[in-house]
Amino acid sequence: MKFKKSFTLIELIVVIVIMGILATITFNILSKVYKHYIYTKEINKLDNKLDLALDEIATLLRNRLKNTIIATKYPVKTDQKDANSVDFKPISELTESDEGYIVLEWIGKDYEARYGMWDENQKDIQTGWSGFIDLDEATKTNDDPKEFNVTTLNSNFNIVKSIDRNITAALGEDIDPFENNITTLIFSGYDMGGDLNPDVNQSFGWYFDKDKKRTAKSVFAIQNYTQNNNAVDLNITSITENNDTTLFARYFLVRTAYTIVPISDKDDYNLTLYYNYQPWRKDWWNKLHGSGNEANNTLILNHVTQFRFKKDENSNMVRIYLCVRSTFVDMNSTNKLEICKEKVVF
Repeated sequence: MKFKKSFTLIELIVVIVIMGILATITFNILSKVYKHYIYTKEINKLDNKLDLALDEIATLLRNRLKNTIIATKYPVKTDQKDANSVDFKPISELTESDEGYIVLEWIGKDYEARYGMWDENQKDIQTGWSGFIDLDEATKTNDDPKEFNVTTLNSNFNIVKSIDRNITAALGEDIDPFENNITTLIFSGYDMGGDLNPDVNQSFGWYFDKDKKRTAKSVFAIQNYTQNNNAVDLNITSITENNDTTLFARYFLVRTAYTIVPISDKDDYNLTLYYNYQPWRKDWWNKLHGSGNEANNTLILNHVTQFRFKKDENSNMVRIYLCVRSTFVDMNSTNKLEICKEKVVF
């Protein structure tokens, strides 16, 4: 009997072909698994970046004065000297046909000073400002229609001054926030705290221009104050000429405006936050009134492809829509991987 001791050439060829087929199938499977892993990892990364950016924007917007939000046309050149050339409108007036209004600006409440600080003697947190004045005690000064004496209860403006001075000093300007009109007072548009004066042009100092009636008649400078236990006697003066000033029970202290600007960077944008500037002092986000420099700024998110915003018609809700793209994962030969998210801010 003869025994077969080796494979024939045909058998070896068949085995090699089968192994090649199996290797090809396995490689394709592993390639798809790896590609799926890369896509999933990148999507999670972009998703986390979007969440962080939207959360940062939402946190700032929650402390906004609701009717101070405007949309400004971009670009606004740093060397522009004429505010008349700057075009903006309240975001509540934006329509689908409006183009170029891609810069979002608003004035924020001075929440750091409002929350106050810990008082070791009283073993409690002392509020900076309450947001209410006693209208019965409000009086005019020397028959000046711009100047008033008012009293705000449950407040401590020594705390406000200390906190705001520490903040401005940390940002490079160690000066008295009251004397230099950094921290100012804005009254609400309706008694007991309704919406602010809806006339954005005349109320807050956006891009000051008398010819266009862009003034800051809702903003009051704090000339001086007297602390009496938990009450504060204030002497306040309207920032701009205004002979029909009306006081309301509700007020807000403000220290800075905020601006979100999508700055072009080749094929996408760097979404940048500007802060520590005061429009009632004729500041712009990209041109401070004294130095001509830009306001303090920080990058929120890079590689942004879309930044849109809208105010709901029947409420004060603001919708923020944001898209970001990957820098190395391709969807196809022409498009990068991109994800978008929307956040609603009340």
